[in-house]
Formats: sequence, structure tokens, C-alpha cells
Amino acid sequence: MRGIEGAAPLMTAVRYEGGAGLERELLVPVVRGRFGPAASYVRLPGFVGEGWTASVPVPVCPDSAWDVATVALSIGASLNDATRDAWREVRALISDAGVRRVIDQELR
Repeated sequence: MRGIEGAAPLMTAVRYEGGAGLERELLVPVVRGRFGPAASYVRLPGFVGEGWTASVPVPVCPDSAWDVATVALSIGASLNDATRDAWREVRALISDAGVRRVIDQELR
């Protein structure tokens, strides 16, 4: 399934404080829903503290590239099928073989 009307999935970076005061980042893909608003849900592994931030969503394009460890952590944090389906759409669009491989492994 592609995004509604051929729209590319969007990617948002969520930053938060993890244990030992380390900043963590998750990538959260969002695909517009067929009915109602898009909904991607993630847990924030190791979240301690009160604050977090999210970037403005940007369209995923074939040359999008991310750290594979961040991608693996992000997929593992997915809490619903919509979020996992969004990762499948991201995988179909990107050309980076290493990131595609990690997405395949983490979605199994």
C-alpha cells in the first residue's frame, strides 16, 4: 500500500532524555490514514525526565539515509501496525541497501 494519493511517507525525529542523561533519537514514519488522521505510535525506550521534542515531518525520498542503529531502535519502538506499515512504505522508497536490510530484519 502506498501513501494516500501517492504521497510519500513522512519522517519525524523524536528526541528525548534516556538513562545516564544521554539524549536519544527515534525516527517515526507517518503515512496519511485512509480514514481519519495518520497515527504512528512508539514507546520511548529508557525515557527519563519530562521533556521530549519532535521535528517537523519531512517527506521520505530515495536518497534518505539514517544511522542503522537508530533505525533498528526506532522500528523496535513501534507500537502499532500503522507504524510498522509506515516502515514498510519507507523501505520501498529508499535506495540505501544497508537501511533496507535493517528494516527487513527488524520487521520480522
